[in-house]
Amino acid sequence: MTAKKKINVEHIDLPSKPPLLRFTIVDLSGLTVYHRSYVSEVLDEVLFSGFSAAMIAFSKELGTQLYCIQMEGVNYYFKTKEDFIFVGGFYPRVRSTSAKRFLRLVDNIINWGELIGYLNKAIYFQTEEFHEEVEQIILEFQIRFKHLIREE
Repeated sequence: MTAKKKINVEHIDLPSKPPLLRFTIVDLSGLTVYHRSYVSEVLDEVLFSGFSAAMIAFSKELGTQLYCIQMEGVNYYFKTKEDFIFVGGFYPRVRSTSAKRFLRLVDNIINWGELIGYLNKAIYFQTEEFHEEVEQIILEFQIRFKHLIREE
């Protein structure tokens, strides 16, 4: 993982309705390995992780790849890599190119070579280093796209 200049959050006015509503990393068996929500959570993350893994498996059965679904006014974008599924739930005004870029940025901070050495790969996503880097990416995304949300 690379060192990067951190944003000081004390002087930033984040929206009450963030552009990124939730972010989850799921292994292909449906186990949640990382989850972060930025809204009042009404979503069961365990059920959602299982659903995400099933949808990816189903799309592979059909010979296609699942990129996005919309549920309850939230656009969920999917990216698979190795044995993991990255799922971002975005406010609908966030363009697909921006959502996909966010998922790529998270993918890029993962040291896939190091991950191979973990007996339980899910532990990698619980490390302090991973949490700090992914939180920084999320914060930068929320700041960059907060103009999409009208505060009421």
